[in-house]
Amino acid sequence: MTLALSHRRFEGTHTMKPADIDEIMGRHYAAEAAHDLDAILATLTDDVVHDVVGDPSGVLRDPEAIKERYRTLFADLGDEQVTPVRRLYGEDFVVDEAMITARATGMMLGVPGKNREVTFRLMHICEFRDGRMSRENVWMDVAALVQQLTAPEPAAQTATTG
Repeated sequence: MTLALSHRRFEGTHTMKPADIDEIMGRHYAAEAAHDLDAILATLTDDVVHDVVGDPSGVLRDPEAIKERYRTLFADLGDEQVTPVRRLYGEDFVVDEAMITARATGMMLGVPGKNREVTFRLMHICEFRDGRMSRENVWMDVAALVQQLTAPEPAAQTATTG
């Protein structure tokens, strides 16, 4: 079997160093943590491709649709704690892996969160052009999330008196 890979080059500057990528990712993640939609969009190119794998809204390019995706995320997930795992750099791209612990306050993957704490692996594959992110591709460990969200809730403990 032969696998045909497609390689695309974008016009613009292709000189992103790891420190440049770290700076953009830092601003992007800080804006996410602050739930600052305008600051998030400021880290993205005007023609960004925003792809959260498995999200029913699909691949987004419209800034207002991207804002709505983030609004939904912020409503559904709270108290996020991010633990970086590794970051791998390429020419104008990064693969960023982290562990996320958060409280599922809304619907996650169509399952009510019931205010449960969840922990899952999150991977970003991001491309950069002219000092901003031109593609954000997000992958979540869906199996871990579904397992945690659908696990039986602990039985209520009854107080004993004696």
